[in-house]
Order: sequence, then structure tokens, then C-alpha cells
Amino acid sequence: MIEQDTFVKSTASDKRFRKELTTIDLLFLSLGGIIGSGWLFAAAGASMLAGPAAVLSWIIGGLIVLVIALVYAELGGMIPRSGAIVRYGQYSHGGLAGFLFGWAYFLSAVSVPAIEAEGVITYAGTYVKGLVTPTGVLTAVGILLAAILMLGFFFLNYFGIKVMGKTNTGMTWWKLIIPSATVALLLTVHFNIGNFFLKTGFVTYGWSSVFEAISVSGIVFSYLGFRQALDYGGEAKNPQRSVPIATILSVVIGIALYALLQVVFIGQVNWAAVGVAPGQWSALSGGVVTAPFATLASSAGLVFLSYFLFADAYVSPSGTLNVYLGTSQRTLYGLATLGYLGKSMSDVNRKHRVPILPLIASLVIGYIFFAPFPSWYKLVGFISSSTVFTYIVGGSALQVFRREASELKRPFRLKGASILSPIAFVGATLIVYWSGWPLVAYLVIAILIGLIVYAAFYLAGKSAINIFSGKHFKGGAWLLAYMGAITLLSYFGEKAYGGTGLIPFPWDFLVMILVAIGFYFWSVYSGFKTDEITEIIESGMQYLPSEEAAQAPAGKK
Repeated sequence: MIEQDTFVKSTASDKRFRKELTTIDLLFLSLGGIIGSGWLFAAAGASMLAGPAAVLSWIIGGLIVLVIALVYAELGGMIPRSGAIVRYGQYSHGGLAGFLFGWAYFLSAVSVPAIEAEGVITYAGTYVKGLVTPTGVLTAVGILLAAILMLGFFFLNYFGIKVMGKTNTGMTWWKLIIPSATVALLLTVHFNIGNFFLKTGFVTYGWSSVFEAISVSGIVFSYLGFRQALDYGGEAKNPQRSVPIATILSVVIGIALYALLQVVFIGQVNWAAVGVAPGQWSALSGGVVTAPFATLASSAGLVFLSYFLFADAYVSPSGTLNVYLGTSQRTLYGLATLGYLGKSMSDVNRKHRVPILPLIASLVIGYIFFAPFPSWYKLVGFISSSTVFTYIVGGSALQVFRREASELKRPFRLKGASILSPIAFVGATLIVYWSGWPLVAYLVIAILIGLIVYAAFYLAGKSAINIFSGKHFKGGAWLLAYMGAITLLSYFGEKAYGGTGLIPFPWDFLVMILVAIGFYFWSVYSGFKTDEITEIIESGMQYLPSEEAAQAPAGKK
């Protein structure tokens, strides 16, 4: 059977990856994804949308992502694979759902290196003229420098996971220390707690803005790095233990750090210095927006800290760029191993033990995002919504696997999964909705364009799966209906989210929850024991050894 042959070939490719990564390496890969350009810009963006209540936006968004991460911790420990997230939809719901989720995930991953490079150049533009316009848009020179930066990290990924992983660990230590020091210093020097209690109110622009900030200001974008431990799970020494620990712990650390950073940002805004009336958060501009914490540190007299922050503006986004270039590479690899994109995309270089063609494709496609999204704030909403869209399947897949593959070992078994799984599904749906109209429509269109890409490979005879055949279409039909439903609800939803206001807040909130619950149960019902899961169960290939370990004599493994 062609699909089973594809699965066997993908397993052989999986074994070529080196098993080099420890629990700390995976944790730091996730933290490296979480602490990137988001910490440099998102606190300012969230404050402009929600005022002091932005602190609540970070906590609410973090808790939603934590529930999603808990669901994926069981999946990642149960079936650790490189490019894992793009595989779970395929394993639980077949080809149609698997491809659409995988394509959406690729769109989100491949665009992150571009936004991180934009973050570096945006900070540099505060003291190097000609890189960024006054509105924060990169000039031609700025885009060229961002492209060169991405090229440098292409080579780090090219030379293999050990070089890339250890480089990231060193960079992440820096990325943890600098934000933590920023919190400690700005909490004790000229901190104005009165900024939380101005006449404009704590919830300055209403509760709808608190939720909107979660999606479009960079909050969810900042948390999404937890997925790195999952995507690199196939290259871990002990994935059954390391993947769940790294996934959950990275989100917990991220929530604590980002909530504190938002607190110090609000308390450090000097209204006289920025030339804005107290409480007019939406009117913030200039250095407070383009270089937020560095500007605040200078205003507080902490000039030495501002120097470190400008330096960190290179390290933090660059480290995340490094991680996500590898992630997009593994995402294309994962799609290829599932039989969608042809054998050449799943070939792993025997010398460096990385898939080279997907790495090159990721770099080139990443460059394309500079054209429609030439600034950090323009790209962050698209990345957030497209990434969270792919997490919708997690809770559903977990329940399908418990029903159809109960015999698989689960080193981490999520307690209360029957409750947390639908919460994860609903939470992801709300985050996509909060990103607003017309961004939801753009996302759905971009995902559906993936079907054209698939059709090209299929008609060329390079795709091993007909995603519109009976079982694959039946398993994924709910997803097509789901995309249509959230598009319509976004259009008719709250005006603050760009909709017509036919369903205003908070009724839109209630309607989205009820619709999401309905689609959750449909998705769980639609899941089935796919050929891949059957093969994993029957062959005992739940945990894959490296090629060297598989070939070594029994006494030397």
C-alpha cells in the first residue's frame, strides 16, 4: 500500500537524525523561541491596546497556551518525531486535515525568521539612520541587512543539530538574564505604581481590547516558542522524558517573565517625557514603541542597562531566528515524510544529519515575507493566528489517540484530559477570532492556497496520498466547515475586532465558545485509526533509535 510504504520510508529518514539533545537543550530551544523579539516589542503594543489591563492579557493568553502545551506534552512524549506538530493531525484525522494543519504550521514557522530579523533591524534603526522609517517600516537597506542576518543563521542550521542546539543554549542563557535583570532594576528605580490607577481606568479601553491584545499585540506570538521541544523531539536523547518537561516548563517560565515585564513597562512610562497626556496609552509613539525597554531604561537613568538592552536586541531575536529557521525546515520535512511533497524534501544529509532542501526552501520563502509585511507590528498578527490555528487539532487528536491507540505508552499522561482537551480547542479558536477581520479571512485564504500547492505535487505524481479520498475527506471535512464558520463569525463579530458588530461583545464570545465546542465533538468523532498509527502500533516504532543505535550490536546500544 503506497501510504504504508511512505510511512516506512519516513521512519528510515527519522532514524538518520542525531539524538544529541538533552532536557536542558530542549527547554532552552523552547525558551529560545519564547524569549525573542516579543519581549522587546509586545509590552508596548499590548499597553497601547489595553492600557494597564495588558497585564491580564499576558496572564489569560499564557494560561490558554499552557493548556494547549499540556495537551501537546502528552502527544510529544507519546510519539516524539522531528517536525512533530505537522504529523499529529495526519495521524489522528488523515490526509485532508493533516495537510491543511501542516501547511498552516509551515506558514507560521517560515515567517518567524523574517519577523525576528525585522526586530533586530528595527532596534538598530533607532541609532543608525536609513534602516527604518518613522512608522517602523524597514527601508530597502534595512530589508537587505535583515536578509543577510537570516543567511548567517542558515549556515548554523546547515552544520547540524549539535552546533545549532549548543549555540542556542548559550544564547538563551543571555536571553534569560537580560529580561530578568530588566525586571529587577526597573521595579526598583523610579517605578510609578500610580500608572495603574489613572483616571482613564485600569481596563482603559474595555474588556474586548484586553482579549484583542492577546492575539494582535505579540502576546500569543511570544508564547508560541514552546513548540520547539516538540519539533526537535526526534533528536532528543530521551524524548519520552525530555519533551513533556521542556514543553510545560518553558510556558510556565514565559508567563512569569512576560507578566513582570508588562508590569515594569506600565510603571516606567513617564508621560511628560513622551509628551502624552497621562492615561492615553494608545497615543504612545517614538522610542517607547520602537525601542521600548531601552528607552525606559534611559529615562530612569539606567544608561548602562540601555546598552545591554540594545545589545540584546541583536541576541534575543537572532536566537529565535536561529531556532525557527530550523523549525520551518523540519516542518517541510514533516510534510514530506507524510507523503505530500515528494521524496526529495524528506532526504536527510548523511554528513550533517539535517534535511538540506527544506532548509534552503525555508530561507527563500522566508525572504518573501519581507514584501507584504516589512515591519514587526505588521507581521506579528498573521504569525500568531496561523500558529494557533494549527494547535486546534491537539485536544481532538489526544482524545482520538486515547480511543484508537490506547496501547501506546504515555510517559506523560494528562490528568483531566476530557476537560482540558475541549478547553484547548476552544481557547485556540478564540485566539484566532480575536485576531480580527479581515486577518481571519486572509489566514483562511492562505491555508486554502496550500491545496493548490498540494495539487501541483499530486498531479506531478510526487504526492503519495489522495487527501480527497473517502477516509481522508471524511476525517477532515469538519475542518473545511470550521474555517468557513470562523470566517463568517469574524465578519459579523465585534467591531473592535474589525467585524460588522452584528454579534457584539460579549455575545460574540459566547457564540464562538458554543460553535467551537460543537466542532470539537465533530472533530473527535471524525478521527480514526490511520495507517500510520496502525503501523506504529504493529511495528513497535513508537520511539525511534538513531541510525547508529539501530545498527549497533546489542551490547553497544
